[in-house]
Amino acid sequence: MYRRILVPLDGSKLAERVLPYARLLAKAQHVPIELLRVFDRLPGVLANSAGGQGADCSATAFRNEANEYIEQIASSVRGVGVEVTVACREGDPASLIIREAEQHSNTLIAMSTHGRSGVGRWVFGSVTDKVLHSTTGYMLIVRGTSKEKSHSDVKLGAIIVPLDGSDLAEQSLPVASALSQSLGIRVSLVTATSTIEEAMSTISFQEMGVDACKGIPSPEDISKEMDGDARSYLDKRRETLIRQGVTSIETQLLHGSAAGAIVDLVQETSDNLVVMTTHGRSGMGRWVLGSVTDRVVRESGDPVLVIRPN
Repeated sequence: MYRRILVPLDGSKLAERVLPYARLLAKAQHVPIELLRVFDRLPGVLANSAGGQGADCSATAFRNEANEYIEQIASSVRGVGVEVTVACREGDPASLIIREAEQHSNTLIAMSTHGRSGVGRWVFGSVTDKVLHSTTGYMLIVRGTSKEKSHSDVKLGAIIVPLDGSDLAEQSLPVASALSQSLGIRVSLVTATSTIEEAMSTISFQEMGVDACKGIPSPEDISKEMDGDARSYLDKRRETLIRQGVTSIETQLLHGSAAGAIVDLVQETSDNLVVMTTHGRSGMGRWVLGSVTDRVVRESGDPVLVIRPN
């Protein structure tokens, strides 16, 4: 599990939307938060409007404002009993965030995404995507919305864990187990089976253990077998979590496109934390984890804790 939460901020309300979730997870796991105020070199608007000594003064004022801002945010976070440190860095945001995260092992990067936060600040989709695809650690991504949430508004009722039967996807299970026990919320294990048409086009008779000489099984029989295997798989993973001390677990079998089915599930409910792995193809007939995770991050609306699998 993570031992520190790194929260990059650019001074915008959009960036701050990750703070309530970072505080919640920090308190649950008893880990410190580092607030990182990151800004590009002196913004072009300031640089073009001031030259020489005037530019130096503008840069100094800009840095002072950044320091004052991060201290104000730190005070509000410390007020809920979380250990907080602060840092200000100037340079390319994505590179600085990744470098800062690599200073300490087992760091969880917590960021908002989607939308331009303002003049002189980040284009969030771009920076968050770069960090997501470059970091080797944990990353919590909260999609920015028009509705801001205060600390008192944030709650989590379930941890949704998408699985596809692969070892890669299952690397999310220990994280979900630890969070479930520390937060006192249930785990929902989810998998999605292919449509009958997809199964018929990608699975050979030999893989299904079918003798072609005895006749081709009906689409209904294939669907029943796939669903039965999926339910059996979920039940076994459920037993694993029970042995680890998780007390509230449910399993859900979805049908159709993995990404679409998971997004639909999350959108139909509320107050979820999705925990899933990314980067890498998990195997024949399974998901391309990167593409599924990317779509869930972009469309689900709930916070997603992404794990880069070994």
